[in-house]
Amino acid sequence: MEVMTFNIDKDRRNLVDDKQNFNIDFHDSKYNWLQARQYEESMRQVEVHVVHGDGSPVDLTGMNPVFEGWMPEGLYRIIDAKHSVMIDAQNGIFRFDFPAPAFQIAGSYKQAFFRLMKDGMSVTTLEFSLEVLADKVISGLVPSDYITPFEDEYDKLIAIVEKADSKFAEQLIKWKNEFNKIIGDLNGDYISIKALADALDARLKTLEDKIKADGLLTQAEFDEQIKAVNETINNALTELKHPVPVDDSIIIGGPISTDEKNALDKLRSTVDTSKFNLLFLNDPHYGMQSDLMNYGPRYGINHLNTALYLDDLVNVIVSGGDNIDGHLDSYAGLMNDEQNYALELIYGSPNHADKFALRGNHDDGSLRVRWFREKSEFATDTLQPTITRAQFNEHYQNGQLLFGEQRQDGGSYFYKDYPDFKVRIIGLDSNDTPEDLKGSDGGVKYPGLNYMGYRQKQLDWLANIALQNVPADYVTIVMAHVQATPSKYDDDLTDPTQSHYTNQKQVNQIINDFKNGQSSVITNNVKDWEISIKTNFVQQGPRDMAAWIHGHLHYEESTTSNGFNDISCVSSIPYTGFNNGSKNGGWSLFTLDRDNRKLKITGYGMATNRSFNY
Repeated sequence: MEVMTFNIDKDRRNLVDDKQNFNIDFHDSKYNWLQARQYEESMRQVEVHVVHGDGSPVDLTGMNPVFEGWMPEGLYRIIDAKHSVMIDAQNGIFRFDFPAPAFQIAGSYKQAFFRLMKDGMSVTTLEFSLEVLADKVISGLVPSDYITPFEDEYDKLIAIVEKADSKFAEQLIKWKNEFNKIIGDLNGDYISIKALADALDARLKTLEDKIKADGLLTQAEFDEQIKAVNETINNALTELKHPVPVDDSIIIGGPISTDEKNALDKLRSTVDTSKFNLLFLNDPHYGMQSDLMNYGPRYGINHLNTALYLDDLVNVIVSGGDNIDGHLDSYAGLMNDEQNYALELIYGSPNHADKFALRGNHDDGSLRVRWFREKSEFATDTLQPTITRAQFNEHYQNGQLLFGEQRQDGGSYFYKDYPDFKVRIIGLDSNDTPEDLKGSDGGVKYPGLNYMGYRQKQLDWLANIALQNVPADYVTIVMAHVQATPSKYDDDLTDPTQSHYTNQKQVNQIINDFKNGQSSVITNNVKDWEISIKTNFVQQGPRDMAAWIHGHLHYEESTTSNGFNDISCVSSIPYTGFNNGSKNGGWSLFTLDRDNRKLKITGYGMATNRSFNY
C-alpha cells in the first residue's frame, strides 16, 4: 500500500501560470504520487498521514476525508466522500480505497487532493500526482463525473421506483428530503448544484401523480422517467464545471432590490464584529398569509434574504417562529412551504453565521383544525392533518446539529455557547403541545394556533441542563416565539379561541432562580400539562441574563415585569390585521455590549433602534 504524508503547514507549490490550461509540474520528487491501471477497483489503496509543520500528527477525530480530482483531459470530476477508512484518527492516519470510477480515463490527473471536512468547514492537502495507465485489453467504464452523494441518492431513487409498492409515495418523500440534505451538505463551491434539486422536483412530481392514481409503473414508463431524471442530473453536473457566484439569494425567492441593498449596506457599515451579534427575524408567515391581501406567497422568503445578506457579519441568525402562515387547505402545500423556508434559511447563504428556527403557533398548520371545529366558512369538508414536531425537526435538520448546538434528542429547543464572546443562547419551543392527545374528531386535542406552552421534559432540560454549568462571566440570552408575560387564560384551557401560554409563569420562575442563584420547587397541575420541577442554582451562583427575545405580537414593546428584559420584535410580514402590526415588516439585530452591560438593537425596515440595560 502506498503511504502518503501531507504537512498541512509547510507543504507548498508554485502557482500555476496558465490557469486556462491548468497543469501542475510534479517533477520534484517531494510530491506524493500514485499510479494505477484503468478499471482497477478497491484494491488500489493509499495510507495517508496528515501532520503539522513540526511533524506532530493532526487530530482527525470527527473529520471526513473527501477525495477530489479533476480527471485527465479536464472534462470530468470525481468527488468521493465515502471510500475513506479512518485508521488512527488521533494520530492523523486514514486509508483511502480508490473506486473504479477514479480510473476511468488514462492519463495524468489535472488535480488530485484530499479535503478534510468537519462541521461544514474544511482544510485541504497539497495535490499529489495521480497517473492512470491505459488498459488496452479490456474496457468497461464510460467516462463521466462521479460524485458519491449523487450516486448514492440516485441508486436509492431507482430502487424505490422499481419496487413501487403501496408505500411508494412515503418512500419518495423521504428520498427527496435526504437528497436536499445532500445538496446542502456540499454547499461552498458546489452550491450551484442546488439547482438540481429544484429541477428534480418537476420530474418527481410526475411519478407522484402516477402513484396517486394507484397505478403501477410499466417498464416503458419506468425507463422514460429514469431517462428524464438522469438527463437532469447530467445537466446539473455539467453546471458544476462552471462555478456560480453566491449572491443575496440564488436558491429561493426574489433578489434584493436596489433600495433594500442600499439600506442594508448602510446597516452593514455599523456592525461591530468585535461584539456578539444576533439577528432575530420573526413572523415571516411564508405562504399565502391568511390576513395579507395582494401579496404573493414568496414575500416571507424575500424578507429572509435581506437577513441572510448579513450572514458574514453576525454570529447567529434566528427565525423566531411563525415561519410559515400555515392556513393552506392543502397539507402537501403546507409541507412544501415549510421545506422551502427551511431550505433557504439553512442553505440560502454561505453559512458563516449559525442558523436556528423556533416553532411558532402557525408552524403546525392548526388554524385549519380550528376552522373545521368552528364550522368556519374557510373550513374544508374533512379535518386536515397538522405538521408534527418531528416533521418540523426533520425539515430544519435539527437532529443533524448542523451548527454545533446542544439539543435534547434532536428536538426543537437548543442551546449553544460562544466562548469567544462569553455568551450562551437558548432557544425554547413555546408550542410544546401534547400531540399524542386527540380530540373526539381524531384531530389534535390542543391545536398549536391557540394552545402554547411548555411541558415537563423541556422544563427539566431548561432547569437542569441548559441553565447549568454557565461560567460566571457569561451572559445568557433566551429566545422563544411568544412573550414571557403570562395571560389569565394559561391555566383555564376551556376556550379554544383564546391564546393560552400554559406554564409560562413557571418558566419565568426557573429563569429568575437562575439569575438569582437560588432554588425552588415549581409545580402546576393543569390537566395534560402537569409539571413538577426542582431548581438548584445555589452552587452555581447568580448569573447575568440579558433578555428574553420573542415575536408573536407583531409589534415592538418591552417590559421588565417578569424579572428580566422581555423584548418583543416587529414582524417580518409586511402588513397584518393587528392594530399594532407593522406595515412594511422588519427585523432586529441584537448586539451585546458587555462592557456597558447593554443589549443594543439596530432595526431594519419598520424595526427601530433600541437599547436595554441588563
